[in-house]
Amino acid sequence: MSEKLLSGKTAVISGGSHGLGKSVAAQLAALGADLVLLARSAERLDAAADELRAHGSRVLPLVCDVADRGAVQAAAAQIMAETGRVDVLVNNAGIPAPRTFAETTLDDWDAVIGTNLSSAFYLTRALWDALVASGAGYVITISGTAGVRGGGSPAYGSAKFGLTGLNHAIAQAGKDAGVRATILYPGGMDTGWRGAPIGKPRVESMDPDEVARLVAHLVTSPPEFVVNEAVLNPLSSPFL
Repeated sequence: MSEKLLSGKTAVISGGSHGLGKSVAAQLAALGADLVLLARSAERLDAAADELRAHGSRVLPLVCDVADRGAVQAAAAQIMAETGRVDVLVNNAGIPAPRTFAETTLDDWDAVIGTNLSSAFYLTRALWDALVASGAGYVITISGTAGVRGGGSPAYGSAKFGLTGLNHAIAQAGKDAGVRATILYPGGMDTGWRGAPIGKPRVESMDPDEVARLVAHLVTSPPEFVVNEAVLNPLSSPFL
């Protein structure tokens, strides 16, 4: 992917300071995109931005709690003031949740729904006009296999199922404006999520850099078609 297929375009990535978000940012930067990274940790954001600038791309790190709709609106205004455009939005931010119904408090529910579901709507809505103005905007939403099979966690499963409905709505709203929407359901990735061990065999845990390559492929694919959704699993777990 050495060709600069995204030169002159701007990609906004929530949860972009580490893990899959950072891997996606690196792939899009390698294709020439300018980047806007959203996350809550200024230290992580600055470190990621310094690393990503090595690709020659402009990187704008913004400290933003994407579950806070006021913060999202302020970030969107700053993005447009400093970049003037948004061509790709990757809704990637997420937090873990208690695993069982009995463990889940009302505060847990609000926090997980806010970060894992509402933030995707807040960001997409705040940047919608820019995505339409792009003429070929693309919204990638990162869910997880819990968005297909559910599970014991009411907050986490509900948020991930909700992202499916949101992706359908984004696709419906964007079809006449050339805005494409894809939702990805990745299984186990080698990011240390929930304290999972890093360095497991590749057939058991996916490399986030390779998952990010799929995102880069999607946003550079021909604009006359769209991959609506895709489930990704390690080779040792081919079925949900």
